[in-house]
Amino acid sequence: MLRVVLLSQYFPPEVGATQIRMQTFAEYLAARGHQVTVICEFPNHPKGVIPPEYRGRLLEDDRSNPYRILRVWVKSNPEKTRSTRLAFYLSYMALATAVAPLTGRADVVLATTPPLFVGAAGLAVARLKRAPFVLDVRDLWPAAAVALDELSGGAALRMAEALERWLYRQASVVIGVTRPFCDHIDQVRGTDPRAVFIPNGTLDLFFANGTSEGRRRLGVPENHFVVTFAGTHGIAQALPAVLDAAARVNGEIHFAFIGEGPVKAALQRAAAERGLRNVIFRPQLPLEHVPPILAASDALLVPMAADPVFLSFIPSKLFDYMATGRPVVLSARGESTNILERAGGGIAVEPENPEALASAVNWLAQHPRQAREMGENGRRSARNWSRLVQAERMEQVLLHVRGKV
Repeated sequence: MLRVVLLSQYFPPEVGATQIRMQTFAEYLAARGHQVTVICEFPNHPKGVIPPEYRGRLLEDDRSNPYRILRVWVKSNPEKTRSTRLAFYLSYMALATAVAPLTGRADVVLATTPPLFVGAAGLAVARLKRAPFVLDVRDLWPAAAVALDELSGGAALRMAEALERWLYRQASVVIGVTRPFCDHIDQVRGTDPRAVFIPNGTLDLFFANGTSEGRRRLGVPENHFVVTFAGTHGIAQALPAVLDAAARVNGEIHFAFIGEGPVKAALQRAAAERGLRNVIFRPQLPLEHVPPILAASDALLVPMAADPVFLSFIPSKLFDYMATGRPVVLSARGESTNILERAGGGIAVEPENPEALASAVNWLAQHPRQAREMGENGRRSARNWSRLVQAERMEQVLLHVRGKV
């Protein structure tokens, strides 16, 4: 039996790829008889507002799950600027480190990044516990932060790159979610052991079929074609280009946006100002409500920004979307394109290219048989990308490093 301390700034009841990945690991490890303590933030992502039930205190000790959750206060802010983000990250790092004595003994400490400050807290906790440190890398930071204008060049970038190198080299094992990430980690780390590849995957609930209720929630007539995006409305998703594509298709093709994020209000204003009646915005929903809505759509959209840094990224929603059995329109290049094309699960177009995106959506609307075949191909492929399989791999990594400090 392992005593695992897991640091993840983001965790349910927040909704997102990080939250699902780390919750899957925590649940799997606990079900296998390991003792797991999660240190995460008070829920606030992506709106940056802490709910009333968490305000006025620094810590919540939640033991309602098979694993323990220590939630800590963070300096959240609805306004996403470089300074507010830094305060947000540093407050988690400080409080997560401060509450570490409450977790008791540990056989291994696992931290997931970005932000890199979670890794710094994880290393501090591992040193305090005299336990091996395992670092899970979901995005290449600071490269992604520069691409998203969250971090400028100069001294700040040099310090972030130094922190990245230090964490990679101090960890007993580093895990990457894509093979290019692992190559980058190995190059920076410059020593054995090599990075371990544990990709994202999907959950069984995404194999659900569409329902009439799901279609009703979209608010689109049955005879109209709807393309759905569900997730964080952020800079990395390049959603303004989707509005441009919506302006180029006929009125019987609709685009539905489900979720929240820092650019959602601006998108809503832009759609209203342009009179785009075929664009629909819906609020963020609990995870269990999302799969039937996705499966009730006619196609699903995975958009990414055109910055070269995203060539090595694989959006986790790609696997979830394929599992629903609907064709995927992927507006990206690189690793994610390779996965979709090998699966035959949809159409890949150049990122931030509204004309190409509109053309792909029009083609799917005009070729229902081929679209249905793409959806079936994607679902078959998604069965090979199970989060439970990835959780089993994670358990093996943690068992292997136990006692190696």
